[in-house]
Amino acid sequence: MQNDLLFSLILNISLLVLMATILTEVRPLRIMIKRQERSVYNQLFLGLIFGLLSISCTYTGLSFEGAVVNTRVVSTIAAGLVGGPVSGVCAGLMSGVHRYLYNPAGFTSLACGIGTFGFGVIGALSYRWFSRRGRRTLDLVLLTVGAELVQAALILLLSKPFSAALALEKAILLPKMLVNSIGLVAFMRILDRLNRDLTIELVEQRAVALLIAQECLPYLRKGIRDHESTQRAVNIVHEKLPHFQVAMTNRTQVLAASGCDLSATPLPTAAREAMAQQETVVMEVAKGQRSAMLAAPLVTDEQIIGSLLLITPTGPNLVLDADVKTLESLAQFFSVMLELGETEHQIALRKQAEFRALQSQINPHFLFNALNTISALCMTDPDRACKTILILANYFRQTLTINEPFVPLEQEIANVDNYLMLTEARFEGALHIECELPDDLRALRLPPLILQPIVENAVRHGFVAVDDRRVAISIHQDDKRAYIRVSDQGHGFPPEVLKKLEDPNDPTYTGLFNVRKRLRSIYGKQCDFHIDSSDKGSTVSFSLPLIPPEMPDTE
Repeated sequence: MQNDLLFSLILNISLLVLMATILTEVRPLRIMIKRQERSVYNQLFLGLIFGLLSISCTYTGLSFEGAVVNTRVVSTIAAGLVGGPVSGVCAGLMSGVHRYLYNPAGFTSLACGIGTFGFGVIGALSYRWFSRRGRRTLDLVLLTVGAELVQAALILLLSKPFSAALALEKAILLPKMLVNSIGLVAFMRILDRLNRDLTIELVEQRAVALLIAQECLPYLRKGIRDHESTQRAVNIVHEKLPHFQVAMTNRTQVLAASGCDLSATPLPTAAREAMAQQETVVMEVAKGQRSAMLAAPLVTDEQIIGSLLLITPTGPNLVLDADVKTLESLAQFFSVMLELGETEHQIALRKQAEFRALQSQINPHFLFNALNTISALCMTDPDRACKTILILANYFRQTLTINEPFVPLEQEIANVDNYLMLTEARFEGALHIECELPDDLRALRLPPLILQPIVENAVRHGFVAVDDRRVAISIHQDDKRAYIRVSDQGHGFPPEVLKKLEDPNDPTYTGLFNVRKRLRSIYGKQCDFHIDSSDKGSTVSFSLPLIPPEMPDTE
């Protein structure tokens, strides 16, 4: 009889694991299980499914000395661990009531009904603890053993006669603990596979979003006002994500759409809500339609300028977390690019000569190298690629939006730091920077975009080996002047290059040439600018008065 009992339990577990495997292939269930945050509706639905699994265990169980020995504990506890507290309580209540009504006259029916409900409560109470620690095998085994001990205690307390209850537990307790512990571990591993799939999906979706953003860059940099470019960008998104309909709006109307016709419709409710709440919104496209609209705000310079929309053929409750993350990543990247475009638009409107000089500092080769680095990181390290593009945006924001003749040295150093972080992503640890900056000099005011071209020149040309680029920045002062030096350990400037740098009419080396020209135009004879070069390295140094000269406004 013991062999029959053990065989029946193993068969029950096998059937339960098989059913779990089949259920995880059903798309609605996959989506609900994979969601990180579930609505009460989702939890109730999962509770219903797990409750039905638990009920099925009653029918596949073995009649043993007046009781039904089965594996209800596995699916009932799993309901709470997977679906959350509401799922656990729902599954436990369904299965517990059914177990009692299955055979009300049975001497263990009441105890088993209460115990089954208790399984669901145990799973519900354990949800947060397992969510934080992970579903480790030992913890699952201990949880199952504890639940079975509670069930055994209930049978001994509530079932009459006591001698029959005691004989029953002596026969079934250890086999149930063993088989159900293994069953819960196997059951949860099948479900955990979905979580691993979710992690992979999130990484893949982030990489896809970065690749889409890279293709959209030439169009989005023209700004949200250029409807033709906006339409091209939306078409690219739809081409790369064909299962979505795509649209982009400003604050008042739909600017472009692909895969759907929203041109003649008012601004969708989801778009208005996303912009009002400043967060991603998921809602029905229209009442009664089995489709959902995902909307995320577009933000430039801390201002909401529009929204990006994705329309999916599934209802709001079946939207994947990966889809939401994809939209949020795209909206973030689009915002950065639109801000770059808006910045460039504003710069184009400026007519002052100083701002044209500032604009000329932007090295297109540096931009292209940074974008190529980001493109490579998309495949190897998507999270780092995301951080790098944000650093790039911050760098260009600081570089292109300066409208003052003098900025604090601390701000100039921050701009250099952004440049260096972007450069380090390209050279992978081959760049070594030393910076000596006294605290009392952080407020020193100097012309913007002075240090970065010098540091960039040292990084590009001042090195002994490709994998060892060393640059030192030294800043100090006396009573009247500040002294700034940027040194490298390269092979030095060739004589012909030094000659060209000293020629005011030969701007071959634009970065250093512009720096020297700007310093001399602002400070005149009050500025000393020197380039010292040898086969052991080069040093670019200059000194400035601590109090800058009066300058007219650039506005």
